[in-house]
Formats: sequence, structure tokens, C-alpha cells
Amino acid sequence: MSKTTKPKKTLCWITPDYFLNVDSVIVPLLANEYDINWIIINTKDSKRKAEGIISDKVIPTEVHLAYKQRDPRIIFQFIKLLRPIGRANYDLIYLSFHGLPYFFPIFFSLINLKNTIYGAHNVSTPKGASNEKLMRIYHRYAFRKFQNFQVFSKFQLDVIKKILPGKKHYYSPIPLKDYGTSTLAPPNNVIRFLFFGYIRGYKRLDLLLKSFQEVYNSGTTNIELYVAGNCENWKPYESIITNNSSIITRLEIIPDKDIPDLISSCHYMVLPYQDGAQSGVLTLAYQYNKPVIISDIESFKQFVTEGVTGFSFENGSHESLTKVMKKVIREHNANYTNLKNNVKALVDEEFVIDKIVDRYKRFLNDCMQN
Repeated sequence: MSKTTKPKKTLCWITPDYFLNVDSVIVPLLANEYDINWIIINTKDSKRKAEGIISDKVIPTEVHLAYKQRDPRIIFQFIKLLRPIGRANYDLIYLSFHGLPYFFPIFFSLINLKNTIYGAHNVSTPKGASNEKLMRIYHRYAFRKFQNFQVFSKFQLDVIKKILPGKKHYYSPIPLKDYGTSTLAPPNNVIRFLFFGYIRGYKRLDLLLKSFQEVYNSGTTNIELYVAGNCENWKPYESIITNNSSIITRLEIIPDKDIPDLISSCHYMVLPYQDGAQSGVLTLAYQYNKPVIISDIESFKQFVTEGVTGFSFENGSHESLTKVMKKVIREHNANYTNLKNNVKALVDEEFVIDKIVDRYKRFLNDCMQN
């Protein structure tokens, strides 16, 4: 008698376009073990594109939201999306889309939460985030409903265990996203710093601009700062820059194809955030073996060893950031190669994709056994 093949467990995986860079790495690898219906939600007027970063292993269904998320008309589109999912009897639903303010109430009315994992990229809403106060209320409401959570840093795991005891909490780091290789290298005649990603108030680009200006004006002119990312209101930042040609800006969503050259051509990635759960930008720096300069918030400390893979400054203090930047510049020639080698060693130890996928499999299977 021939052995019968055990049917794969069925998953519905719902990814918002703003977390696509995480799930586009994970979902195709999980498809070897699970039968996955992958749904990508493209938010209204989003400039993010799935094209070029989606594996052929899993062809997603893309849902394009016709309205802004605060527009009540979007309710009907959410119902149309979720009703078939609720009826399909999946073994598990994985969700990281929040859809403030209408999505969760509709989701909770149509979906069995015992078979759902919420991928919480922000357990605590960062100070200065978009819709900060409303998002805090919305997440408190949602966290009371969900029973199973995934977080992406050990710091966030500690936080969610404290605020939601008695529920299931799973952890796996954000996988490194490989956007391709680059033949470029940083220049030899200048030290180039990079601020990359969406420019939000809580990311404190203003601190970095002030510190860079101060270092430059003190006579250290063999430095450059590259600012690359979309910004809805550049005026507050522009007012800090005083005719400094060493500050280079590219204020748009950076196409994926340009990311390898952009990061490879810089020496250090700077993350002066005043708050945050974890950062895909930090792991992106590590993907291309770049040491980092970070604020000393708890969520970053897990991934940065002082003086080994990067440097930290006192959160919110441009004086402290200035001091650290001067130290980095002063020691650059002697230390930079070692820093890069240390970052590579960390990546080889902590961010091996097979280990990360195994973590996902363990918590997905555990949740399905509830």
C-alpha cells in the first residue's frame, strides 16, 4: 500500500503593504510546509509596490483599498474581504494589518480569534507616531480581543507579557531583507552617514541634522549626511539646514532597486529615534554590513553591542549624539573594518533565515494546537 500524503495545514496570511518587506521573506519559505492564501492589502494612494519583491512560490491576492481608512465607505470593502475568510475554515489566520479605525471591529465580528495570530509590530505606539492617541486606544481595544500575538524583539516580548499576562506570546526577529548586491563602496575621502526610511516626528531626524551641522561647523568637513525617504512636511527640517552642501536629500519612497547602492555607498546608518518597537532599518543596515548609531532606547539595545556593532547616544540629546558622532569620526580609520566584520558575525549568528523560519513554524504549529 502506498502511503497517503498528509494534507498541509491551511493558512490565511494578511499583510499590509507597509509590512510587506517582512512577510515577503517569510511567507514563500513557509509555503513549503503550509497551504497559504496570501492577501496583500494595498492602502489608498500608497506608493509601495509588491512587484519585484514577491517570490513565485506564493502568488498573493492583492486588495487595493478604494478609500482612506477613516472613510466610512471602506467598511463595505472590509466586509467583502473578511466574510469569505471567516467562512473558509482556515487552520490559522495571521494578521498584521490594523486598519484604524474600522477594520478590527469588523474582523472581530467575522473571524474566530482562537485561530488567529496578530503580528504586533508596535506593542507600544511610538511617541510622535501618526494618529498616536487614537492608535493607543485602538490597540488597547484590540489587545483585549486577540489571544495570540507575535512580536519582533525580545524587549517587546517582555512588554507584552507584562501588559497581557495569560495570553500567548511568540517572538521572532525581523528577517534581513536582501534587495540585491551592489558594486559600490563608500568614498575614501569623506565619511558618509545615512538616515533612511519614512521621516516621522518620533524618528528625530531633527537631532541628527543639528548634530551634523554642529560637527561640520566645528571644522570637520570630510563628512556627508544622506537623508533618503518620504517626508510629508520637510519645512521643519529644512529650517535646520544652513547652506550645507554636505547634507544630501532624496525625499521620496526609495525604489527597492536603488536600496543596495544607496546603503552600500554609506559608512554608517543613523537611527536617532526617540521611541519605537523595533526597526526594519536597523536590520537593513546589518544586511549590508553597516555599523549603526542609535538612540539608547530599549528596543534597539538587543541588536547593538556598544563599540562592536555600533554606538549609542542618550535618547533625545543632540549634545550626546554630537559627541558620539565626533568619536566615530575620530576613530573611523582605525575601527571601521573591525566594525563591519563584527556586524557580519552578528548576522551569521542571529539572523540566519532558517532559524527564523523555524521559529515561525514552531509558534504557528503551537497556535494551531490550541
